[in-house]
Amino acid sequence: MTEGKSTNLRRSKKSRWWLLLALPVTLAGVHVARAWAFGGPGMGMGFGPGGFGGEGSPAEHQAFMQRRLEKALDLVKATDSQRAAIKPIIQKLAADMKPIHQQHAQLHRAMVDAFAATTLDAAGIENLRVQASALMDQASKTITTALVQAGNILTADQRQTLIQQMRNHGGHHRHGF
Repeated sequence: MTEGKSTNLRRSKKSRWWLLLALPVTLAGVHVARAWAFGGPGMGMGFGPGGFGGEGSPAEHQAFMQRRLEKALDLVKATDSQRAAIKPIIQKLAADMKPIHQQHAQLHRAMVDAFAATTLDAAGIENLRVQASALMDQASKTITTALVQAGNILTADQRQTLIQQMRNHGGHHRHGF
């Protein structure tokens, strides 16, 4: 084997190992973004029925989100006008995240299928990774926009109350409010 082919083979093997390591990280990132949609620390909501927002009916998710939002708004002693202004932002966030969730499910199936194949297609898997990164970025932007909008309705002291609650629970919002 020539040195060039040997070097390319080593790079190819390293790329495959990197992809195997990157896949869980990429999918975890998408799951984290998804979890934020069902309840980011800034709004004091948790993962929802069945963990990570993946189980349960849409009605169950909506009811869960509503309970967590109410608990967070109670914690910060939100006024009626603040509640009225924040609730539509969170409802819009849920609606905006629905197609992202659907795309995530399709992408997840494609990733699983790609790794289940007899022969791994590094280029195809890389394409899926790029799609996952783009989807995670889209979710992050959507969530951040909603959190900033809702955060701007709260006072600085109210936001600090939410942050302190998160810190008291080690950032694990499912155990918090």
